[in-house]
Amino acid sequence: MNLEFLIAKRVGITSKKSFSRSILRLSVIAIALSMMVMILATSIVAGFKNTISNKIFGFWGHIHITNNYAPSSYSFETSPMNQNQDFYPAIDTIDRVQYKMNEIDLLGTGIANITNPTVLIVFLLLFSVLILNWGPKIIRTNIPSTYRKIISLLLSFGAIILLFVTNYQIIQKESVFQTQGGIRHIQLYIHKEGIIKTKDQIEGIVLRGVGSDYDWKFLKHYIKQGSSLKTNSIEIQKGILISETTANRLKLKIGESFIIYFVQNGNSVGRKFKIKGIYKTGLEDYDRRFAIVDIRTLQQLNNWRPYRNYGSTIDLQEEPISIKGLTATTAKNEGSWKYVTNNLQKGQLLDFTDSSSMLAVIPHQVAHVKGITIGDTLQLNYTDIGGDDYIFKYKIGGIYRGPDNINIQKTIFVNWWSIDKLNKKLPAQVSGFEIFVDDIIDLDAFGNYTNYVVLLGKEQYANTIKELEPNIFDWLNLTDMNERIILLLMILVSIINMTTALLILILERTNMIGILKALGAKSWSIRKIFLYNASYIIGYGLFWGNLIGIGLCLLQMQFGIITLPEDLYYVAVAPIELNFMSILILNIGTILITLTVLILPSWMITKFDPVKAIRFS
Repeated sequence: MNLEFLIAKRVGITSKKSFSRSILRLSVIAIALSMMVMILATSIVAGFKNTISNKIFGFWGHIHITNNYAPSSYSFETSPMNQNQDFYPAIDTIDRVQYKMNEIDLLGTGIANITNPTVLIVFLLLFSVLILNWGPKIIRTNIPSTYRKIISLLLSFGAIILLFVTNYQIIQKESVFQTQGGIRHIQLYIHKEGIIKTKDQIEGIVLRGVGSDYDWKFLKHYIKQGSSLKTNSIEIQKGILISETTANRLKLKIGESFIIYFVQNGNSVGRKFKIKGIYKTGLEDYDRRFAIVDIRTLQQLNNWRPYRNYGSTIDLQEEPISIKGLTATTAKNEGSWKYVTNNLQKGQLLDFTDSSSMLAVIPHQVAHVKGITIGDTLQLNYTDIGGDDYIFKYKIGGIYRGPDNINIQKTIFVNWWSIDKLNKKLPAQVSGFEIFVDDIIDLDAFGNYTNYVVLLGKEQYANTIKELEPNIFDWLNLTDMNERIILLLMILVSIINMTTALLILILERTNMIGILKALGAKSWSIRKIFLYNASYIIGYGLFWGNLIGIGLCLLQMQFGIITLPEDLYYVAVAPIELNFMSILILNIGTILITLTVLILPSWMITKFDPVKAIRFS
């Protein structure tokens, strides 16, 4: 039988009414409140960080691939890139990957600092402390206990000071790890800035164009009115999704139409949109700035493929030649074509009713320089916007006598439809791609993997959302500091309360301590009695603290009792995320830290004189 545990049960909280019993009850309440606050703090901070992070990730994606290196999230007019990439959409089949990361090499650090004189002095000081307190008996008996403690304290303090000022080396080694998951999804997008104009209001907006591959799972949860866009339909959608913030500011409702103006090639261009849905994510900055439209609408606005208007004339960069495309309508009013008609030397004129025709009428100067004639193939190298190369292969249908005008001398006349075929021959153009990963822990690993493996040798760059929105994530990281401060304060409250309770309990049981010492009980055995009692008090307090803390978390999760101003905190109610592993660590840590500290005040039992203790009243 454990005698100390049996005695502890007798003198514990179940004993008869006394002054100490009230103090011990207050200690139980303090422990319970501390644990309750710690559970609430960790759950709210975890829920807050994850909720806001998931909103940002759901709206933006985890990784962006663009033509710009480290683009700013506030710069939305990006250069076009081809939709046809070898990683799209194949990248979403990538599972777990290995990556390298530096970690501290303990053995290497020790070897690197073993010759450091200051480190050696620190080691000797700490070794001296060990010898003084746990070394040979002859040293401990010849040096009084009080002096040994003072010397040990000074040596330890000196070692700590030297440790902080020591110029020691930390050696790192490169280790191989594996990601927790893979890449879940990839989708394309286009951004376009514009200005909304209604009868009474003007508002700046950024249109976010999404395609048929867009994952609506996130946004559908936040659509308050209306529905999402059908971006997989054959017809281009003229609808738009605006935020509740924009709708309220501009006094717009579902089904209403308005005009958005854009600056295109120095000119103001207006497009009419009809409101299909109103959403609210709670991310005030995003809700205020963004609206969702069909990506094909923005391709038309940007004059990007597959809706680019090539006009009637395109210039070749490699050689000073212009290709002029005509239709049956434009040919009638084109003066240069009338000149060709009157000065045709060989072959025939173009049939503008045949949209598939690849015939060309060229000036005799070009025919002479290239050494070609009627029926031969003329290859012309063309570079489109975005750096895409294409070779036009025309069959010579006619040769006209070029005039002295150098511009007409170098003009090749073709059917306009042959130029417009570039919209089908060359890939569509977008602003970039968004990648979603399975586990957010792997964000940095997949960011590096995308840059140095997927995009190796390409002109595109990958940036994680943390790099694009550093301010928000720096703000979220500050909550970790708040959490640490709360946990530290609550642990201190528990320690102070338990120390006070233990000292009162020891003083109230002075007679018992004297009797036990007179009966031959060792000091450590008596100290164990009070430590067992303290463990019981701590455990009792933790039980109620866990019960109340978890209960309040469940109530908040179910009913959302605590509300927040959404425009400041991005959430309408305080989010809760219960992590039972974290709660278990909090409980174990509280018990171990508090009991370890309580060993010090229980040391006063060794100073009790049995005779004086028995007489104490």
